[in-house]
Amino acid sequence: MFGLRIDDVNREEAVRHIERFFKEDRFHYIVTLNPEGVVIAQDNKIFSSVVNGADLVVADGSWLVRAVRFLGGAIKERVAGIDLLLDILSLCKEKGYSVYLLGAKEDTIVSAKKRLEDIFPGIRILGFHNGYFDIEEEAKIVEEINSLKPDFLVVGLGMPKQEIWINRHRDLSVRLAIGVGGSFDVISGNIPRAPYWMQVIGLEWFYRVLKDPKRVKRLSFIPRFFLLVLKSKLGVV
Repeated sequence: MFGLRIDDVNREEAVRHIERFFKEDRFHYIVTLNPEGVVIAQDNKIFSSVVNGADLVVADGSWLVRAVRFLGGAIKERVAGIDLLLDILSLCKEKGYSVYLLGAKEDTIVSAKKRLEDIFPGIRILGFHNGYFDIEEEAKIVEEINSLKPDFLVVGLGMPKQEIWINRHRDLSVRLAIGVGGSFDVISGNIPRAPYWMQVIGLEWFYRVLKDPKRVKRLSFIPRFFLLVLKSKLGVV
């Protein structure tokens, strides 16, 4: 839909694919696509290509699920990125897979690491780094990841930067990578997650704006997304 690949999977099916990814001795990456990402991809062909080249693309957004169904596509359910992340980390704890965290501010990523170690006792988080780095520091991060060889790389640099970064480093010594946007802020406890009822009706983004007013400037994607859906329905695009 919208020139982008979106896999028709529910959360349980997504996890089954991920279990297979960990068993294969090669690099895989997951995109958690939301309406904002759909809009970004219309103008950013590099990002569009990265989405379509992913091993798994889940619909992270109830409005994206509604739009796909409205346009006649098949999609089982929303697979929220943060929920899928926690599922993967639970699998990592269970199977002994190692993890590396990249993104957010220094205090946030430190807090997120500690919180995850509390949630998943015994999980092997081999290393972490904040998301603020220059080209020279990036080379050191890549070197460290390749040295540690984590099974799972979690990147929170924001969309589309995180997906493009992951794709650019497909030669990393990891088996699975995923972009998680602002999930480290939620996991660390800096920003609470929206109440379940707001998640269900598609207002999680509104809750995030209430908690972090600086995000309001990002809401320009909303009318653009609905216009894109309307044009698709009318066959204009």
